[in-house]
Amino acid sequence: MFSNLSTNKILWSITTGLTFIAASIGIAAPHIYDGVFAKEFIPGALPQDVLTMILCIFLFYLIIKTKENSLKTQIFIFGIMGSFFYLYGIFTIERVYNFLYILYCAIFASSFWSILYSLMRVKSDFLGKLKYSNKLVTLSAVIGILIASLFTFLWISALIPLMRDRNRIEYLYSIYLLDLCFVMPAFFITSILSLRKNIVGILFLPAVFIVGFFVIFPLGLGEIAKPFYGQTINVGSMIMSFLFSFLMIVVGIGHLNNIHIKDTSS
Repeated sequence: MFSNLSTNKILWSITTGLTFIAASIGIAAPHIYDGVFAKEFIPGALPQDVLTMILCIFLFYLIIKTKENSLKTQIFIFGIMGSFFYLYGIFTIERVYNFLYILYCAIFASSFWSILYSLMRVKSDFLGKLKYSNKLVTLSAVIGILIASLFTFLWISALIPLMRDRNRIEYLYSIYLLDLCFVMPAFFITSILSLRKNIVGILFLPAVFIVGFFVIFPLGLGEIAKPFYGQTINVGSMIMSFLFSFLMIVVGIGHLNNIHIKDTSS
């Protein structure tokens, strides 16, 4: 799928290695988040780091095993790079100034440039070899547009009072930035391209859903962890996080399984 796969593997491995180090230290020394996270977000830090570390181990395996024609594996890895970009974009933009901050910046940067390099290295001759079900592509594209429309509406609705009152909030402003400037446009663009039967959109739409899953699922885990920190679970938030993450992964994997390489041997 990607030309110069060896270079892609190097970039993916660098990002995964840096992320593994950051997550491992977060697990071993959870106090590094004290004072740089709001108290209500502290419970989500450990589940996020544990999930990230496990994901990194799995990624190392996938990176080693993936080959030139490993279409679905490469799309999955691409999606995980997007989730690292989002997660450590939050750490960087939110000024999580512990001793790992430069590492967070490095992950944010390396994930971005690995994504950009991969996009520039999609084989043009490969695109004509794909086959897929139009109905399933249309379904996932419509869901992608609905998700992007919903979150765009919610975040703009939340921003309008802040803009009106000229209120500079202390936490979570990175979510508005990353979602409105990167994730939601990615949903819109890949979904619209998919509806127009553009192969690039069809190819990368599942990666965006994978990003969505790994962004939202840890929020539900964070709610489950709250009682261990003397906090009360927000049941509604937990249920919505798990429902949306379940939707993301089902649609993403379903779309991914819908994509196949045509048999041109005969």
